[in-house]
Amino acid sequence: MKALTSMKSVMALVMGMALFAGCDQSKEELDKTKVELAKVTAERDLMKGQIDKATQDAKDAQTKLTDAETKLKDADAKLATCQPAAAVPPPVDPKAAAKPGTKPAAKPTAKAPAAPPRDATAPAGTAANPVKLAPGNPGAGL
Repeated sequence: MKALTSMKSVMALVMGMALFAGCDQSKEELDKTKVELAKVTAERDLMKGQIDKATQDAKDAQTKLTDAETKLKDADAKLATCQPAAAVPPPVDPKAAAKPGTKPAAKPTAKAPAAPPRDATAPAGTAANPVKLAPGNPGAGL
């Protein structure tokens, strides 16, 4: 029995050494996996931050859109209360109505101002006789 127990001890020792040697190889792989996990976690956190920002921007845009729609409805309501007055037709000229088929006469324009009174006995170019004289032509403007 003692041989069996020592055999078991030797087997256990060999298995332990094999496991220990195998752990050294997997330790490098574990370290690589930890580095890759850290990179992926950082990338995930960055993307999550971008999604959170985009979600907030979308909420802000929705709020602005809702405000703009409310203002538009208010403006439409005000417009509905402010209907333009009915168009009034221009007055009909009784003279034109009496003669169908003829053109209405042109409306007279404002009268030209009357010339100030002139005293022909006063010398030309004075306030009493405002006739202008041209140099070398004493009868100009008469």
